[in-house]
Amino acid sequence: MKIVKFLIYYLLGVLGIIAVSNAPILLSGQSFLDFPSYITNTGSLIKDLFQLDKWTYNMLQGREINIITFLMDPYLYSMKLLTGAFLLGLVVALVLAIVTMFLPKKMINTVKRGLGLIEAVPDLMVAFLFQLLVVYIFRQTDVLLMKFVTLGDQKLYLAPIVVLSFLPMISFYRLIVLLIEEELTKDYVEFALSKGAWYNAIIFGHVLRNIVKSVFFHSKIIMWALLSSLFVIEYLFNINGISSFIIQDFRPLVIAIVLLMLFTPLFIIYQGVEMFVFKQTYYSELVRPKKKKGKINWPNWPGLPKMPKIEVLSWLERGMKEFAVHLKNPKFLFGFVVITSMVTYSFIHSLIREVPVEQFVLIYDDEGNLLSSKPHPPSEYVVLGTDRLGYSILDQLLTGAKYTILFAGVIAFLRMAIGFLLAVPYALFIKERWRKGIEKIIDSMHFLPLTIIAIVILRPVLMGSTSGFNYSFTERMLIQAIILTLLVVPLVTVLIGGEIKLLMEREFIASAKVLGGNTKHVVWRHLMPHLGSKLGIIFGQQFIQVLLVLIHLGLFNLFLGGTSVMYNAVYRAPEHSVTFEWSGLISSTREAMMTGHHWIIVPVFIAFIIVIISMQLIVEGIQDVQQERVGVHVRKSKWLTKLLKRGTTKQEETTPSSTIQTTSFTFVKTKDQLKK
Repeated sequence: MKIVKFLIYYLLGVLGIIAVSNAPILLSGQSFLDFPSYITNTGSLIKDLFQLDKWTYNMLQGREINIITFLMDPYLYSMKLLTGAFLLGLVVALVLAIVTMFLPKKMINTVKRGLGLIEAVPDLMVAFLFQLLVVYIFRQTDVLLMKFVTLGDQKLYLAPIVVLSFLPMISFYRLIVLLIEEELTKDYVEFALSKGAWYNAIIFGHVLRNIVKSVFFHSKIIMWALLSSLFVIEYLFNINGISSFIIQDFRPLVIAIVLLMLFTPLFIIYQGVEMFVFKQTYYSELVRPKKKKGKINWPNWPGLPKMPKIEVLSWLERGMKEFAVHLKNPKFLFGFVVITSMVTYSFIHSLIREVPVEQFVLIYDDEGNLLSSKPHPPSEYVVLGTDRLGYSILDQLLTGAKYTILFAGVIAFLRMAIGFLLAVPYALFIKERWRKGIEKIIDSMHFLPLTIIAIVILRPVLMGSTSGFNYSFTERMLIQAIILTLLVVPLVTVLIGGEIKLLMEREFIASAKVLGGNTKHVVWRHLMPHLGSKLGIIFGQQFIQVLLVLIHLGLFNLFLGGTSVMYNAVYRAPEHSVTFEWSGLISSTREAMMTGHHWIIVPVFIAFIIVIISMQLIVEGIQDVQQERVGVHVRKSKWLTKLLKRGTTKQEETTPSSTIQTTSFTFVKTKDQLKK
């Protein structure tokens, strides 16, 4: 029976890949959402997949070759890089996490904060800085640590694996440390210490063994991000991996086969282990539901419980009070002020400047002598320099801030809002058997790289030509927003649904139902106050993920609002963004590395990092407020407090009794307390 379910889930994943592979046809026709052509081509694609003679790859010389024979070598190359980076990141993170648990508490907090800042660095910038470091060491010592660019049939392993493993290593480290700290609060640890067991023995003999399952389930999200980073690193290192060939032959058949080659081994490993070894899903591991006696008979689902009109103003008032409470947190306030200031100044810059982005073709000094031609380096005439087309870098950053930040915020909000609206019926009214099936289907999305799917769908919409675009600017923005929202909504829905299920296990929910509370009352009066902080954290996480996707799309010349292409018979100008949003500068990354025009991309990377760190501070501020409400002591950030001129007095916050009904918490014991 399990084998049958396993095959059904796999076939559903294959159908999803087929649907995605043909998605560009919906948007590349003369009309928006050309469903007749889409259905016809989908049927043809399914037929071609059953006819092996159709499995051909179009070479540049017009020759055709069997796609499996041709792609097997680059596919294995890419999988070696992916596996090597995953294992290297996991091993290094495990060693660092174990060492960290034996450090003093103050040092642990310092290490966590430092890694949180490093995690804000995009994978693209990690590769860029790594290559700069290798070049700098070579120039200073004539020692080439490792090659970072392939030539011909040459294959690189060390450099791409090291760069690719950097961010997964940080994610694994923070995950393992968090799980170890959570495990150390359990009763069996205190019991073992009271019996005289060594702290080391507990860590190595019990704690690490007990967190294996959680690490495995959470590694799925890390693998999902790693798949997108793989394609970015391959492009940046000029590696002839699987990503380079999917871009050269953009037919649905090639896209489907490549996605299937990536999807199949990961599906077999993760779903196989979950179904036949752990017998549990990732989301159920997060929720860890308790077995109940009896069965709760919920009424038939008529639709989302509607909030009474009388309570709308009350909820708005509560929302404003909640926002005011969070503004008292230094982290939240600092992050919010930084992001708000950047957006506000961007609008002011566009309004007061007659030409928001100035273009410099040639720069002369006061005596008429030619100083530089495009791209211009930073100088007194152009503060941050210009890009390859001569557009001022500073003007592009100031003009594009509003597009980049607001677009990421809108997408993150839509993902969170739609996910919540779908999560309520998903968690409360769908039977457990059907819910597990939905989880399995949605879980398969972790085995498909989000960046490649976004490129496949958005390329016909965003990429312009000499004759212009197929869609207007408004249509391009709307389509890009819809696509980037819908691609992640299923995962967000299941994630929020898991949080709702976890809250439904609390005692105060049972008390509310015993006292006669209906579904509407439970949702709006009890679930929402507790979900508020969780939704804020999810919004921050999705905001950062959207920024990373925009960076990846920018590397492949797909910009927010559209990519302008200009060329004639003898010259093709570099692609640029019609909105001058930040990812438009990212496309120059590889060229800047080779030519030494580092000033083109360093400022935009710094701008992205500032925004990501600011959002991380907002998320941490939300977490701090929530922890203080349940009685967990939160260590104040002294430098932020001084920066915001709040003094060193202890922050006092009051919570309306109507906001939080009841809470439960545990205090995390330090290593020294456990030993005592």
